[in-house]
Amino acid sequence: MTTSRIILALFTAGYLIAAAVYFTSLGNTEFLGYIGAVTVLLLIVACTLHYTCFPDWLLWLLSLLMLLHILGGGLMVGGDVLYNYVPLPIENPTGLTFIKVDQIVHTYGSAVAALFVYSFLRRRTDFSWLSMLLITVLAACGIGAINEIIEFTTTLTVEDVNVGGYYNTAVDLVVNLVGAIIGAALGLWFWKRTA
Repeated sequence: MTTSRIILALFTAGYLIAAAVYFTSLGNTEFLGYIGAVTVLLLIVACTLHYTCFPDWLLWLLSLLMLLHILGGGLMVGGDVLYNYVPLPIENPTGLTFIKVDQIVHTYGSAVAALFVYSFLRRRTDFSWLSMLLITVLAACGIGAINEIIEFTTTLTVEDVNVGGYYNTAVDLVVNLVGAIIGAALGLWFWKRTA
């Protein structure tokens, strides 16, 4: 295990433990469940690194994503969770709120998912660049959809959740697509440049 990965593991474990203590003190079962899911995901990634060979910078992006999700649901800003904060208000005829921190985190998360998919696929296939982009975008959107299924399941099993309703899910799927396209394009650019 490299020094970078040891530091990453300590950083990630530190904020997961701190968040677990914090959400336990609040009795917030929604985010305790989320921390459990994140921990399982991170352990799967860690245990498969000798097969996947993901670069350290990509693992840092994943850890940062998990931290942003935890802060989004735990940090209070103006009397509401950070997820609902609107740093870039955009007027629109739909009446939907744009751009919330939640939407920024979803876009970033899908971009990271796309980078993971692209990183994995680029070593195992001889697809054309266009096929790689399409597969990467679709796979990252699928990962985003799984997240929405988890959020939906949470609304059915946990009282007082803060994941929004139908419009929130629809907007999340749209920003997931935007993030997937950005991540796939970045993957193509980065690995073409370093090849």
